[in-house]
Amino acid sequence: MTMRRPFWLAALAVLISASLASAQGSQTGTLSGTVLSQDKQPLPGVTVTITSPALLGTRNAVTDTNGGYIFKGLPAGDYKAAFELSGFASKERTVTVGVGATVPMDVGLSLAAVQETVTVTGEATTPLTTTEVGAHLKSDMVDTLATNRTLFGITTLAPGLTTNTPNANQVTIAGSFAFDNVFLLDGVDINDNLFGNANDLFIEDAIEETQVLTSGISAEYGRFSGGVINAVTKRGGNKVAGSFRVNFTNPSWRDETPIEKTKGITRQDKLNKFYEATLGGPIVKDRLWFFAAGRKINQDLQQTLPESALPYTQTRDQKRGEITLSGAINPNHTVQATYTKVWDKIHRLPFDFDIDPIHDAFDGEQPNSLFSASYNGVLRSNLFVEAQFSRKKFGFVNNGGSSTNIIDSPYISQSVLTAYNAPYFDATDPEDRNNRQLAASLSYFVSTSSLGKHDLKVGYENYRSTRTGGNSQSSTNYVFYTDYVTDSAGKPVFDSNGYVVPDFVPGVSQLQNWLPIRGAQIDLTTQAVYINDRWALNNHWAFNVGARAETAKGSATGGVKPVDNAKRIVPRLAASFDVRGDGKYKLDATYSHYAGKFSETQFANNTNVGNPDAIYYLYTGPAGQGRTFAPGIDIRNYTQVIGGTFPTANVFYDSNIKSPLTKEWTAAAGMQLGSTGYLKAIYTHRNVGDFVQKFVNRSTGTTTVIKNGINFGSFSNQLWATSNDGVRKYDGLQFQAGYPLTHRWTFQGNYTIQLKNEGNQEGEAPNQPGAPSIFSGFYPELFNEARSFPIGPLVGFQRHRVRAWTSYDLGLGRIGNVNGSVLYRFDSGSAYSLRSTGQALTSVQRAIGNSLYPDLPTSQTIFYSQGRGSERFEDAHLFDVALTYAVPVYKRLKPWVKLEARNVFNSTPLISTNITTRPDPNSPKDALGIPTGFIKGSSFGKGTATTNYPFPREFFVSTGIRF
Repeated sequence: MTMRRPFWLAALAVLISASLASAQGSQTGTLSGTVLSQDKQPLPGVTVTITSPALLGTRNAVTDTNGGYIFKGLPAGDYKAAFELSGFASKERTVTVGVGATVPMDVGLSLAAVQETVTVTGEATTPLTTTEVGAHLKSDMVDTLATNRTLFGITTLAPGLTTNTPNANQVTIAGSFAFDNVFLLDGVDINDNLFGNANDLFIEDAIEETQVLTSGISAEYGRFSGGVINAVTKRGGNKVAGSFRVNFTNPSWRDETPIEKTKGITRQDKLNKFYEATLGGPIVKDRLWFFAAGRKINQDLQQTLPESALPYTQTRDQKRGEITLSGAINPNHTVQATYTKVWDKIHRLPFDFDIDPIHDAFDGEQPNSLFSASYNGVLRSNLFVEAQFSRKKFGFVNNGGSSTNIIDSPYISQSVLTAYNAPYFDATDPEDRNNRQLAASLSYFVSTSSLGKHDLKVGYENYRSTRTGGNSQSSTNYVFYTDYVTDSAGKPVFDSNGYVVPDFVPGVSQLQNWLPIRGAQIDLTTQAVYINDRWALNNHWAFNVGARAETAKGSATGGVKPVDNAKRIVPRLAASFDVRGDGKYKLDATYSHYAGKFSETQFANNTNVGNPDAIYYLYTGPAGQGRTFAPGIDIRNYTQVIGGTFPTANVFYDSNIKSPLTKEWTAAAGMQLGSTGYLKAIYTHRNVGDFVQKFVNRSTGTTTVIKNGINFGSFSNQLWATSNDGVRKYDGLQFQAGYPLTHRWTFQGNYTIQLKNEGNQEGEAPNQPGAPSIFSGFYPELFNEARSFPIGPLVGFQRHRVRAWTSYDLGLGRIGNVNGSVLYRFDSGSAYSLRSTGQALTSVQRAIGNSLYPDLPTSQTIFYSQGRGSERFEDAHLFDVALTYAVPVYKRLKPWVKLEARNVFNSTPLISTNITTRPDPNSPKDALGIPTGFIKGSSFGKGTATTNYPFPREFFVSTGIRF
């Protein structure tokens, strides 16, 4: 279907479509400025030449009539710029260009009776040089710290975000949804299609630099409502260089958490090693470079499971390999191609809330690969083009159970989220989560005497995510929802065969019958066009002005179209005022809209891709206990249908649905500290609207479902639509500082204060990214705001967060160099609510609901008078230290060894606890029959899992060589 004319007329107002297929955003840097004479007049005709170890050959430009020049597409690195004009003294400047950074460098040339060269040492860019809020984190700095070197680990050093997320390796940026950020590696989207965290398509030692963007993000970036993590890798050079690294870990090098000590659990003494290697250099000097990297790990990771506190060891055999070729057709035209492949075999549990280490685990594989190719070209000194193509593949093979006997079905408890009895998911239903990306951009530089310099960029992106698989929940097609028997301490009871003992309660226990369509597939395609102008008006004023137009459509097995031509145009505006015109004091302001991505988490609910048909039954048999209790596992005792979902029959999408929209403004002030330090304060406000909601009410109607000749009965229709009937707001203040105390001793840090992070739309849950929240359009007669969706601090709320580090280099002459670093991490207690989850509807709710609907919700979460987010967990103050010794042996060959101690003081506050409550049946009831009081569970407020504490003190050792 073609796009409607009104939309494209609007889109053309912000862009002339690019005809080529560049990476999203910017993975290279820009160097631009003006060359002036001693009397401040522009100098045309100045030859500007730049060189760098990161650059294939040399690049030249000639200043225009207004003295302006620009270099686009510069790989991150250190550059030397030479300025030459007959009759003037030549000048050289050195400068560091970061990933995605625009570095201003104005130069003055003086007359010279005798030719001379003046060399001026430049400085690295800082947060003061851009209106985009975030951080630039270089690998050589990260390497000095006692911290995780993955993309997720590096990202956690940045301000404006938290790791209080429902799923692992996610971040919440400026109060956003944790699944809705973009991880870019060399311009390629490496997100998991569902959870939004980064796939393992990198080798840590190959990462060159990482840019984290949290606010004020330009129109070059899209498909997110949170932020952007933009990393680039090494790519070789004119000199052969490389590294080899061995990382040593041992479970016994980590202290036990309080819960492990209570249970008498000691960690096994087993040395784990994982290896990293890189090698790069010239094939043809200044014309063709190669870079290769690899990583191998065989690891035993000992864990202690929640609730049961049983030990479990996850084993992993993973290999990663990368090869990159970079070539220059000539210095102005370069191409690059990269292929990365991951082999990953893992013995694992499906969830981090599994409680049975024996019967829940399985052996699976997670293959992953990435191919990308890009082109950068200087068509003229002021005209630059970029283009990129990429394809990413990620899958699950043999993940889940294999038995078809109903006794081997997985169980989910109702009162506290735990899984037991058998592996969740189905080994016979493989899943793929892939993407394909085409992008291009054209940049044009123009400088004028009255309107300053303009770096105009227009771009196009075509991004398609593909998911294949039926997401079968169980190899038996059944999942039981029932609590387990507990002992006097509230811990699960195991039978003589080592299985958790389920407790079957009539009118409470449930059975879900899942009917997957294996091999079902969905494609979601987002096309975007954008225009952006980085405008330097004069020495005082600069602007970053842009807009982005996006449209999305999808198609799935069976001809289903969950979304068709959904459209957004979002502005991105920024202004910067240099108070004195010399970069000393800066004032910034931005206004932006961000359109969330169209992902399978929210826009595939009317397909069988990841959404099996399901019918929910209520147990009507006798009470009993045990997995061999025959009535409990007899499907004939589940006679009452209480709900169901048939995505292709009773699930619909509104024709005008769009992705969530985040509106943001920021205000910032910054100043230089000395010649190279900086201090910057930023205020960020965000308001999220256009939530993707699931409507079920009297107006959505019902459907009689007949599948394969079987009449399953009538079910309420589910209508997915965009709604502003919900709240999610964020106000935050952050401070960033960096200062070199001496040429050997540096300090950097950031402090984020969340003034507000509240609402009633969480929009995600453990293993459920994009899950809808209850709101007034969902069975409105059964739920109300006070008891089901109150407004208050969200799960991601964290008042204070600090990351600060210092590093000192001690030169020892010929015997080497010692670097010592300290990293301080402060996280104030996150918010939680006094609420009861997994509760059955009351008799009043059922009576009302049965008179209006053919089926009702299977459970509910009940809030009490305290509201949402009224409570806080404990604060955490953690210190990490590292000591690195390196000694030069021959030329550039340098062996080294690094010792790390993380959480060196072994601080173990309760950063989360068991918060199980149940309604007090003896307390007064509201109009819906819901008790107004609650009873705390026997484990309430206690640590019942190792994840309730920070990682205790742990030691790491690594060693290797660099050359």
